[in-house]
Amino acid sequence: MLFHLGNSKRRTLIGSTLVAAVALLAAMIALPWDLEISQWVRLKHIPGDLRRFVQLMEIFAHTLGCVMILSTLLWIDQRNRGKLWEASLFVLTCGILANLAKYVIPRRRPSTYDSENWSWLNPDRDPDIPFASSWDAWGTPLSESWFNESIRSFPSGHTATAVAMAIGLTYVYPRGKNLFLFMASVAALQRLVAGAHYLSDILVSIPLTLMVALAWAWLPQRESRGAIR
Repeated sequence: MLFHLGNSKRRTLIGSTLVAAVALLAAMIALPWDLEISQWVRLKHIPGDLRRFVQLMEIFAHTLGCVMILSTLLWIDQRNRGKLWEASLFVLTCGILANLAKYVIPRRRPSTYDSENWSWLNPDRDPDIPFASSWDAWGTPLSESWFNESIRSFPSGHTATAVAMAIGLTYVYPRGKNLFLFMASVAALQRLVAGAHYLSDILVSIPLTLMVALAWAWLPQRESRGAIR
């Protein structure tokens, strides 16, 4: 089975629904404070080596990084090549869906506020100017250009891809489950530290990927191939 949280489909459905519900609830709680959370996280001092490690983990969520990882595995692991192709297609699907959502729901990235004269990250800010609200980051649906990266914050495509990588690689290499989840978590954190996404962007990407994974696991033709274990 490409995706599982238990020993049966029923447990998978229950477990994944709980994870998705918790992530969505956390996103709703974070939503009004997204801008403040982003600024606070980036003002925190992270030791040099740890910060570099967090930044390097973007490779687990970036398109080119995932292509390199999966291509290498496809080349060296002929025994699991079929599963790896399936995992690769799954990761691609999740990434495409997340990026389509970015176009439908424009949201200004937190880093674009850094030069504003109210921003905590701007050393020359005017203390008399009120801080902007997290709600000010949202734009009108379908009103912005697909190529305008500054407004493509919601949801986090990197996080959706990283979670998909963790699920897909766990399908191929079950023993690496905890490692893959750790890598996906750090990759998601990197998006917050880099100012590329708000906390709610990251949290919403988790149920997005889980829904795709569940739909993938419930495809009827997979049963006939004997792919579900």
